[in-house]
Amino acid sequence: MRNWLLAGYNAIAYAFLLAPIAVVIAMSFTSGNTLAFPPEGWSLRWFAYLARRDEFLTATLVSLQVAGLASAGAVALGLPASLALTRGAFRGKPVVESALMSPMILPGIITGVALLQYFTVVGLVRSFDRLVLAHLVICLPYAIRSISASLGGIDPSFEEASRTLGASHLRTFVKIVLPLLKPGIAAAFIFSFVTSFDNVVVSIYLIGADTVTLPIRILTYLEWQFDPSIAAISAIFVVSTVVLITLVETLTGISGRPRPDSPTAPST
Repeated sequence: MRNWLLAGYNAIAYAFLLAPIAVVIAMSFTSGNTLAFPPEGWSLRWFAYLARRDEFLTATLVSLQVAGLASAGAVALGLPASLALTRGAFRGKPVVESALMSPMILPGIITGVALLQYFTVVGLVRSFDRLVLAHLVICLPYAIRSISASLGGIDPSFEEASRTLGASHLRTFVKIVLPLLKPGIAAAFIFSFVTSFDNVVVSIYLIGADTVTLPIRILTYLEWQFDPSIAAISAIFVVSTVVLITLVETLTGISGRPRPDSPTAPST
């Protein structure tokens, strides 16, 4: 009886959480001109409408470029930072870690205003460069957390054995640590990419006329129109997010289930 009650409770909870998403996805396929559920008919007209809107396509390209560059930079900086925080022992380590995690803790509006003022003081006026650097700042904590979690799961005895057998620190890192860190690095890139691509609060202070990101383009579109194209955009976001989360689960096993390809210690 307890198992049945638990299963029923879980079903109700998931239905409550997923029902709004299902409704939005269903409305995105409507053939009518208004957002209504159930849809007046079934059609792909609003997805085709989005494909013809140059401003959405341009904004999507800007968001992909910014998110890709910021995520790559966050992983490149997050890897040595994670190694220092996880393996290193130095004075002031908690302070350094808190400073690196601060963009995750501070409200986005404070971060956005602070970055705008800083870029103005240093004379950085190109909006695309400002966006990439700002997104790098807000993505870095996610990259460090993901890589540090993966690094914390690596048995240090693998590295000790490698160095005992005569391998240098660099060779040990390349042959032992880096292959075991690949799932964490991939997860760090994906989480950083999603964080950058969806950001609105920080981006809204730094965009220019030719560097409007997709979330901000959607926000400005909603100020003047409210039609099923918004549901179509939402459906695309939902599907993309599900695909990315599935990819993260496949690479990292975030659910806790053991993966059949769990890495073992590579040979030197």
